[in-house]
Amino acid sequence: MASAGAASALGGLAAPRAVGQTTGRYAVLGSGPTVLAFDRPPAGYFEALSTRYRVVAMDYPPGEMSPEASESFTADRVCADILAVADAVGASRFAWYGFSWGAVVGLQLAIRTNRLTALACGGWPPLGGQYDATLAAAESAPPAGRHFATYYRSLRGWHEREAVSQITCPRLVFAGTNDRFTAAGHNVRIGPLVAEHREELERLGWTVRMVEGFGHELGGRPDVITPILRDFFDSRIPR
Repeated sequence: MASAGAASALGGLAAPRAVGQTTGRYAVLGSGPTVLAFDRPPAGYFEALSTRYRVVAMDYPPGEMSPEASESFTADRVCADILAVADAVGASRFAWYGFSWGAVVGLQLAIRTNRLTALACGGWPPLGGQYDATLAAAESAPPAGRHFATYYRSLRGWHEREAVSQITCPRLVFAGTNDRFTAAGHNVRIGPLVAEHREELERLGWTVRMVEGFGHELGGRPDVITPILRDFFDSRIPR
């Protein structure tokens, strides 16, 4: 769960470029309004979206992390790394798309910057997020993934509802109706929680989409996700 939105190979994208030792690599595909995202499998994930948008796909977090880097892998650090990539590609304004952990990051990014033109969160509920369960799963992960435990620890004490109510950019959440699973002995209910909070989210200005019949594997289905993202971005992002 914790690493579901993390980095993958940059197959099918332009030659990757680097920004600093901790920020990792990124690649740019297409042209138009900028959308930043963490790259995801399968290869070519963002090709269809790039026919209308300039997609900046980050290979993140970097594959090799020192113990020091792992211990500093907080929400502040991750958001700073994303903004460094936005600066590197000359994007004073940009949209963010994230699935699973990438959606968790998107919520944190939205409360730290006014540069977002839109926010699209897949596979994570903006309200009712089970942060304790994901922290427990991250803490039980092999040492190579322990930076995610650092990340989730940095969210302790975060006032979710208050923070989410302050996000004002156009915002979308989508999830599979069957998106629920067990992680480190905790029942994680992503789809059901999005559905349960749908009315409140819509009152707060969110667009909510439930995708029938999918679980968390929805994150690896760009053929299903890209039309959802295009419908949302096309109607919300100035061209």
